[in-house]
Amino acid sequence: MARAKELPTSVRAQIMILLKNGYNQCQVARMVDVSRGAVQRCIARSKASDSQVFKSLPRSGRPRSTTPTTDRAIIIMAKRSPKSSSAKIQSQLPVHSRPSTVTIRRRLFQNGLRARKPARKPMLSAKNVRDRIAFCKKYKNWSADQWESVMFSDESTFCQFYTFVPYIRRPVGKRYDPKYCLPSVKQPKKIMVWASFSGKGGRAGIWFSKDGETVNAERYRNILNDKLLPFMVIHDIEYFQHDGAPCHQAKSVGTFLRNKGITVLGPWPGSSPDLNPIENLWQKMKRDVSARHPTSLESLRQAIKEVWIQQTSIELCKKLVRSMPNRINAVLQAKGHATKY
Repeated sequence: MARAKELPTSVRAQIMILLKNGYNQCQVARMVDVSRGAVQRCIARSKASDSQVFKSLPRSGRPRSTTPTTDRAIIIMAKRSPKSSSAKIQSQLPVHSRPSTVTIRRRLFQNGLRARKPARKPMLSAKNVRDRIAFCKKYKNWSADQWESVMFSDESTFCQFYTFVPYIRRPVGKRYDPKYCLPSVKQPKKIMVWASFSGKGGRAGIWFSKDGETVNAERYRNILNDKLLPFMVIHDIEYFQHDGAPCHQAKSVGTFLRNKGITVLGPWPGSSPDLNPIENLWQKMKRDVSARHPTSLESLRQAIKEVWIQQTSIELCKKLVRSMPNRINAVLQAKGHATKY
């Protein structure tokens, strides 16, 4: 015969109150709608301890399927190889003490090792790390006001179709419903954009490539001459920043900048988008452009122009530039490796 379900605390308390008020066991059982045996068990529990009536008895529960040794082995393997799945960890455990993948995930959760999306960061070589540390040590004493005297620049590629949705909420069995699918397009229209901005004056010049056009040293000099020099004067900027792309480091480009009296920040370390605040601006612009749903290359170009002019405020640019001291400190604390920026 199956064991009867335990009475709720409120029912046990009601039974004891009725008994104290002079009702007999049969009357109490009828009034509370329980068996007489249940009433008798409440009386027995109250004789053992008055407080025992109002709380459940301790239970042994189901025995753990893993030993402390197996638990430690699971945690050690997960920490040594963070990319291993629960099935991979299971296959490395001894056959005689191999728990289910559900149990393995439960042990990992209990130790704070829940599966999470990894951050995607550029691969850094030993030289990249050394260069990042050297750059940050060189400029670690610069104040936020000094960084506002730098014109930051970069190129980025905008696509006609972008997807910024890592997860979607959908009912069971609706995986392939068009409402819950993310459409992909083969060879979407793309356009390369060069732009610059500063903390003093906000957005500066912007340049769009033509279809199939690439940037070489000569074309880059023309971009700087048309889109950079006027804004360096307007913003009253002393320093200029660009990365180590081949066209940027061409001798003719360096000579052009020196002849124009422009001081280039650096040497800029390679694979360091977290040190350039314009990267954050690119991400925001791509989301804003995607929200406009451009339908052609021309509408994509027009959407980028509108976002650049209408939604790139001087307050945003100032906020990004004034984060440079924190970026520098973050790289130094990470010993040259990736940061949250």
